[in-house]
Amino acid sequence: MQVRRLTATSLPSLCQEPWERKDIKLALKKAERDRSRARLNEVACSRREIRGYRCTDCGGWHLSSQPARRLRLVAGAPLTAFTTGGAAEAIRTIAAVSGLTGGTAA
Repeated sequence: MQVRRLTATSLPSLCQEPWERKDIKLALKKAERDRSRARLNEVACSRREIRGYRCTDCGGWHLSSQPARRLRLVAGAPLTAFTTGGAAEAIRTIAAVSGLTGGTAA
């Protein structure tokens, strides 16, 4: 008997209704308005959405009540500067290396 392994690509998508980014922005504004109105009326509000995210399964946008994950920055390679002067010095350096001569066309 062969066992079939489930992978991320073989799982059915749980996305029922992918939205466009503009729809997510409107939904977040409406959720904030609903929460604000509930605070003013001193009643409970069930709206907890605080951000939108792009779904890797369907490519659409969804709402989430979870805060965004913090990014961990990793040190990269040091930057190398090719010229120490301004743009004019860089142009002169390129012209000298490529063999172009200065002058005006007649």
